[in-house]
Amino acid sequence: MSFVGSFKHSLDAKKRVFIPAKFREELGEEFYITRKFDTYLSIYTAEDWEIYVDKIQQLPETVALEVQEFLLGIAQKCVPDSNGRIILDDRLAEHAQINKNIVFVGGGRQIRIWSEEIWNEREKNRDLERIRETMYQYGL
Repeated sequence: MSFVGSFKHSLDAKKRVFIPAKFREELGEEFYITRKFDTYLSIYTAEDWEIYVDKIQQLPETVALEVQEFLLGIAQKCVPDSNGRIILDDRLAEHAQINKNIVFVGGGRQIRIWSEEIWNEREKNRDLERIRETMYQYGL
């Protein structure tokens, strides 16, 4: 499975958002959202979430605590309603600076959720030459 493409949606007055139908089919009945170090959120299938958590659990205890608190302590288990919507947790929305408009971006084994404003700025400032060099370096 590989999540590809991007889709724009908006939070409604109750902080609900539609999960894009194409992604929803691949995510299954439940999935997980957590924050990342940049200003975005990541969605994982239940299966990939378990793999991710297992890797975190294997970290040395001195390191694991902070990683667990940062990533797992704010994570949200999601089960979309019959219309394919979830309520986005306030803390996650705040981390990603999401007020209204959202862009769901396929990222291979995860989906990234960006505020539309931040996403548009990233797209505008993307360093295509650096990306080209990286792709060439790795034979892509």
